[in-house]
Amino acid sequence: MTAVYGLPAQDLLRGILGSSHRVEVTGTPSSGMELFLNAPAKTRLARFTGAPLARLTAVLPALTTTHERLVNDEILRAAWYRPCAAWVGACPPCTGRAWLPGQSVLVYPQAAGHVCRRHRRWLLAHPGRPASIALETLPEVLTAHRRHAALVRARPDAADLVALAAAVVWSWQVQGWRSETVWQDRVRRLAAVTGCRPAVVMPHALVCYPETITVARLLGAAYWQQRLRETAATDGAEAATTLLLREISRRAGRPWLADWLIAYTRTRPRTAVRTDPLIGWLDRLTSAAGTTSDGLWTVPRTAVRPVEYSDRASLLTGGRSRTVREEAKAAFLTGGWEAVPSPRRGPTPCP
Repeated sequence: MTAVYGLPAQDLLRGILGSSHRVEVTGTPSSGMELFLNAPAKTRLARFTGAPLARLTAVLPALTTTHERLVNDEILRAAWYRPCAAWVGACPPCTGRAWLPGQSVLVYPQAAGHVCRRHRRWLLAHPGRPASIALETLPEVLTAHRRHAALVRARPDAADLVALAAAVVWSWQVQGWRSETVWQDRVRRLAAVTGCRPAVVMPHALVCYPETITVARLLGAAYWQQRLRETAATDGAEAATTLLLREISRRAGRPWLADWLIAYTRTRPRTAVRTDPLIGWLDRLTSAAGTTSDGLWTVPRTAVRPVEYSDRASLLTGGRSRTVREEAKAAFLTGGWEAVPSPRRGPTPCP
């Protein structure tokens, strides 16, 4: 709109919100990237556009959030701040002329909007220009995303399933398996695409994404939940654990994984329920009460996969983490989509 009318964004915004009330605009698009409005300004915007506020929030996600710096009084207030949620730059071929020099077209990937399957790109968070990872040499990521999108369509709690699955897979990653070749191969291919060192791409969400979705689909399958309950009831918890781990091993394409995890679990039977996200989930599933509530997907704090790239890099790369973070930041690998639980109902305040 600013390009069409030849006006600074602040002046155009004042014109849209202009009324008998005072209008206060803070910042510019370059200073904060995301526009936030207080309640009176949102109402005025809906009146100006002739569209219901519910429809506007569907295309402008920031309208659903509140920012602690914006006061809801008689003044119509607007301000540019940093986005409250994870964001990525939109796929350039899909958005075309919406891109302006030095200004990103931001989209919120939410549950599964971080991949453009049409153009085979994993979208990254670059503040000034399009940035993405080509997936032509990573077909398993495209397959996983197709299954992820189907999971999101089928289940409103898909984000919670994926967050739990990410914690499960993370508990494997930090063990540094010597027998692991699938991730090593994927890291090499990703490093070649991005031009970064293998250590730099290793903490990125893309590396373990296929396994994360594989685990999420298994844990969310009603058939397998019922089978695990029946096995635990008739043959005991250990039999159910073995059944689950062998199926995960088969689906993950790692024949050695089941025996390794079974042995690993048996070495710490007393603490596994509290510290292992997978064993904890199975214990909740097969308990006498059973549950289909949100509690089934709860992840212990100590087991949560770190959301921040820097935290993962510190655990996976050790003493090299500082130089790894710097290189990853330069390649825009430190932001974007992450496997996190779905936000609870109600507006989410920004920090």
